Amino acid sequence: MSAEGHILVLGAYGLAGRAIIERLLEKTGYAVVAAGRRLERLHEVIDTRDSGRGGKLVLDAADTSALRDACAGAAFVINAIGPYSRNGAAIARTVIECGKPYLDCANEQLHYRKLSALDSLARDRGVPMITAAGAIPGLSTLLIADLLKRFPAAAAVDCCWAQFRHAYADSGLASMMGGILEAVDRPVALRQGQYAPVVIGRSAMTFDLPPPFGRRHLLEVPTIDALTVPARFRLQEFHSWFYMGELPTWLLGLVRILQPDRRPWAYRLIETTMRRVNNRDTAKAIAAGVGPECLLHVEARDENETRSARRVFWDGALATACLPVHIADRHLRGEIAKTGLLTPLDIMKTEELAGLTEGVAVRSDPT
Repeated sequence: MSAEGHILVLGAYGLAGRAIIERLLEKTGYAVVAAGRRLERLHEVIDTRDSGRGGKLVLDAADTSALRDACAGAAFVINAIGPYSRNGAAIARTVIECGKPYLDCANEQLHYRKLSALDSLARDRGVPMITAAGAIPGLSTLLIADLLKRFPAAAAVDCCWAQFRHAYADSGLASMMGGILEAVDRPVALRQGQYAPVVIGRSAMTFDLPPPFGRRHLLEVPTIDALTVPARFRLQEFHSWFYMGELPTWLLGLVRILQPDRRPWAYRLIETTMRRVNNRDTAKAIAAGVGPECLLHVEARDENETRSARRVFWDGALATACLPVHIADRHLRGEIAKTGLLTPLDIMKTEELAGLTEGVAVRSDPT
């Protein structure tokens, strides 16, 4: 590690932030500073882990001046504050302007487009600005690339993510709000070689998934993978599908009418409603003994054949934490020299996937 600094984790007590900090303290020897707005929540994250390497910082990352001060002593910054399409690009800009390497685990295409406008700034500052480094996209990106390397004739990909509940009782709201904001923005999927907007809630498909997931109806929610993977493999079709419980699709239509991306009061209203729904459904699932296991399933096909690969993880938070920790470690060891806007495809080999998910994946099933 650099003689100066620590790894700064923004959004430390959220779904991804907690898991990232736990894995950093378990798998690396770096000092870690957990940052968030509520001190009592930071205590929950750091004080329960007797590593001697964890610090706490009360910080509102939307406060540019405070974030600049926080970045001053950091060697690497991980942004785990969602939804990324709301504040992610502004946070990234501040971190990059401070000359610090930046990473997030976003899936929102709107966020990726905003980061694209910061690419030249990151290159000028000589630092990487890494996005889409979570579970989906992230691990999904590497799993898809690995499958396509073994099946170069494939013209179409379906990527599925399924889970019954979030890893923690009070988590997952930011992920849900990210999907809601994407529903307003209309992200794109690749259809017949052309990008076409997807109205989230209106495009769905039924998949026969392995136990315990079984036959499930999944919604199409395009991710950053759709913007970065197809061009590398000359695909004609690329779709991402999610099962996160039985979310009423009529709600997404209401969201589009309220336009929470433009009306702060509408955002607060939807956030309050979704927090109640999320907490209620997660509590019910825990009480019923439903586990947090999740499935990443990829299918690639040509005219004559379909091949698939999958990973089953102990929970979605652990899966999301793998890449941020691995990439931060590699950068601090001096193994990542690239700068500008990057995704895992730009800095990793697909062969690293097996070791990356060791202890996190329940099983891996390439077929």
